[in-house]
Amino acid sequence: MTTHELLQALVFVRLADPTPVPFERFLSGTDGVVAAWHVIGDVDLAVQVHCPDLVALDRLLTRMRTEGGAVSTTTHLVVRQADLAPAPDLHCPRLPWHPAGTAVTFQAPQSATRRHRSLRRAGR
Repeated sequence: MTTHELLQALVFVRLADPTPVPFERFLSGTDGVVAAWHVIGDVDLAVQVHCPDLVALDRLLTRMRTEGGAVSTTTHLVVRQADLAPAPDLHCPRLPWHPAGTAVTFQAPQSATRRHRSLRRAGR
């Protein structure tokens, strides 16, 4: 079975144990685990897995909790790779407050109401 025929998923894992060593040992001896990264946020690890089908994925997730010590897992199935080809260069005007711009002070335009009041005071 090739990688393209396998079910691919990213599993986000929260651990009960603050030391990830036991879970890392579990992952290193587990079929289907491709890579894992320690992350900071709502979870402790992001784990990339490849499984032949949903039944095998479910077994792996169950083992992560029962044997590996995961408190919770959240699984995201990979459906396709993102197209990261660069987009066409869009023309954007230089902004006065941008470091590449000239030293011009930016002043917001007056609203129509403010402009109307200032013209009346000036007798116009």
